[in-house]
Amino acid sequence: MKQIPLAIIFAISAIFICGCAGNTAPQKKERKIAVQTYTFHKFTLDETISMLKETDLRALECWNEQRLSAKFPGAKFNAKMTPEQKEFAKSLIFGNGFKIVSMGVTGANSEAEIVSLCKFAKEFDIPIIVTESSKEMLPLWEKACEEYGIKMSIHNHQRGSGNEYYKPELVMEMVRPYKNIGCCPDNGAWSRSGLDPVACFKTMKGKIFNVHFKDQKVFNDLASPAVIYGTGVLDMKGMLAELDAQGYDGYYVIEHGDDSDNPLPVVKADIEFLKNN
Repeated sequence: MKQIPLAIIFAISAIFICGCAGNTAPQKKERKIAVQTYTFHKFTLDETISMLKETDLRALECWNEQRLSAKFPGAKFNAKMTPEQKEFAKSLIFGNGFKIVSMGVTGANSEAEIVSLCKFAKEFDIPIIVTESSKEMLPLWEKACEEYGIKMSIHNHQRGSGNEYYKPELVMEMVRPYKNIGCCPDNGAWSRSGLDPVACFKTMKGKIFNVHFKDQKVFNDLASPAVIYGTGVLDMKGMLAELDAQGYDGYYVIEHGDDSDNPLPVVKADIEFLKNN
């Protein structure tokens, strides 16, 4: 029997090895997950953290109107806290291994208020402030964000909420000139407004700083509630695929706005969906 030259054997082996390597699926990047504390708006921040310790989630987007603790009646987690309340908040958050990845949705009506918010964010190591600021205020935001090393992202509520920020083209036109200002899209608000979230994410490519990620019970219904990921009508996997294709590396912020007396099971289910998809 005629022998096959060694050179041919080596070449065939190399092709086989390379082919196998080429078929290896890339390692899926772990998604960054946070919870908007408005989800727990019936509870204090103290109680919220106690409940979230039942999960492995340790990233918060803090709602700046949430009550701080029963220990400080009337106090809310925002820049108006006293020094004593701030120290309590730091111990509560950082002492339990949590971090604040963004804050809002908030606002400011003057340069002084913008600076106050940026100072507060700096003090609590908050990298992003989420607002629905007017276009006229953006140069002031850019100036303060540059000075304090903070980012600001424009959030959108649904159609009929006082502005037209549910239109992604409008928001992109606003934020495009700025380095420190981007977008915090709420895809649930897009859906309730009758817009395709996948297409909207495409429009905002390159300017998405963080995302309020939602599934909805009904499409194109302003009254539609958010539901557990994967149980509603939205193309959840399509949205994730689009954001992955864009190289999005920010947080997926879980937010539910109903008056549940026990929002934790819903948050846990959303966490599991994001881990598995």
